[in-house]
Amino acid sequence: MVCVTRVKEMNVLIVDDQQRVLDVMEKLVDWGKLKIEGVFTADSAKTAKEILDGESIDIMLTDIEMPGEDGIALQKWQSEHYPEVSCIFLTSHADFSYAKEAIHNGVFDYILQPAGIPEIEETVSRCIDHIEEQRLLQVKSVQYDARLSETLETHVFAMFHQRSHFLNMKEWQIDSHTEEDGWRYLPCLVEFRWKKGRLTEVRESLNQRIQTEAQAEKMIAVTSCLDGEHIGVILYEKNAPSNDTALRERLGAVLLQPEMEKQWKAEWDCCVFVGNFVRDELPGEIELLFRFCTDRILKKNWVYLVDPVKTLELRRPDSSIWGRWLIRGDKALVRNQITNLLQYAQEENALTVSYMQELMHTFLEACSIASFEQKITLPAPASEVFSYQRLTTRCTSAEQLITVVDEVFCQYENLLPGQEDGEPVYSIQERIREVLRYLDENMDRMISRREAAKYVFLNEDYFSRMFLKETGMRYKEYLLKHKMDYAGKLLVETDLPVTLIASKVGYENFTNFSKMFRKVMGVTPTDYRKNGSSGEKKTYQ
Repeated sequence: MVCVTRVKEMNVLIVDDQQRVLDVMEKLVDWGKLKIEGVFTADSAKTAKEILDGESIDIMLTDIEMPGEDGIALQKWQSEHYPEVSCIFLTSHADFSYAKEAIHNGVFDYILQPAGIPEIEETVSRCIDHIEEQRLLQVKSVQYDARLSETLETHVFAMFHQRSHFLNMKEWQIDSHTEEDGWRYLPCLVEFRWKKGRLTEVRESLNQRIQTEAQAEKMIAVTSCLDGEHIGVILYEKNAPSNDTALRERLGAVLLQPEMEKQWKAEWDCCVFVGNFVRDELPGEIELLFRFCTDRILKKNWVYLVDPVKTLELRRPDSSIWGRWLIRGDKALVRNQITNLLQYAQEENALTVSYMQELMHTFLEACSIASFEQKITLPAPASEVFSYQRLTTRCTSAEQLITVVDEVFCQYENLLPGQEDGEPVYSIQERIREVLRYLDENMDRMISRREAAKYVFLNEDYFSRMFLKETGMRYKEYLLKHKMDYAGKLLVETDLPVTLIASKVGYENFTNFSKMFRKVMGVTPTDYRKNGSSGEKKTYQ
């Protein structure tokens, strides 16, 4: 018989409907050598269940054939309610094939009765060794999980700091057991702005929430405090979809939620940035998150889904046009355009520090142009009002930005010349000419009447009447003819494919383009190219 050193003494429960068998096993087996502390006996399954409910049992030896509930039914109940208990069957049947299925369902072993005391002791000793091995493995597993958790956090910390320079993707995949194809990672960045303090405490709550949600989604999550204002999160899953917007929104909401609780709401302003599911591109995706949060003017307590393929083309204003408006004294028009551009960018979650600086730079250039044309020496702005840093730290919304713009206007209005009564203002004729120029510059887009009217800050209905008056054509009619004239020019003077010409005048559907072209020009695009050319075509560069 082999005995092992044990972490703690064990208890045994013997179940048999024959009292004689219980007495023999309790008295003759050397439980002391086996380091068994307590021996409990039960003459029925009912009594055995009561003992299991009330005592800490490690091993149960039970007869199979018993009146009422037999040993197989008892073992099934025990495995459901106390799976940590090891079971050994006692049977007096030479043919015990009917018990094999139960044995395969978790029973450690069986002893054929009548059995000698040494055989019983040897079987129990092996069972004890097995229990100790399992407990040792469990301890090692807990220790390994703790070390692995620290290792994975270290990887996440390094990855979020090094980003595209992170060179240990192979080690990360080995330690996270994601070497096989099919594993995809979702990086998230949680940023706390303006107030510092209990980030570790917040991280514990955040980690609890995201672990629960990840488990529900069959994902794994690793979090790491990056500095006093950022927490990095990587979630990963096998065979995850490349783009699941609903899942990304749910996970982002979970990451934001703990910081919205009452105990932290007054202390933190939080933004969450959720990337896309990627594989080897993970460091680059993290780089994208940082670029996004660094350059954006952010809303408080907001979740941003960062998608590199969805970039909004914001309009870049022309300082020379703004300069002409300022020379005319139409400062309100410049102000309104800046307001609209800022509001549109904010509404589309696309307002960036660089775009804000570009608008301000264009405005300052316009003021310089206006002062130069009017032969006025404009002092270089040194005021804090013109500090880009002030703009980026103070402004967190379009409304706050517009307030700063108004302050800048106030400064410049004092420097620009005053307007005498009766001086020409921005006339309707000039506004319509601006629209015509705008249509020329955006030939590949379908500019709606609403957009055109808004561009020159006119009421839509009033714009329609003035457009008809100035051009002799309704807006929609003019736009169609203008595009078809340009398409005809491209058909005659270039060798571009007709489908590409259609897209260059704003038509994605070739059939619609062909129909409109024939309506305006009287022939199909192909016939126009064939019959309308009066000279050699130019090769398109």
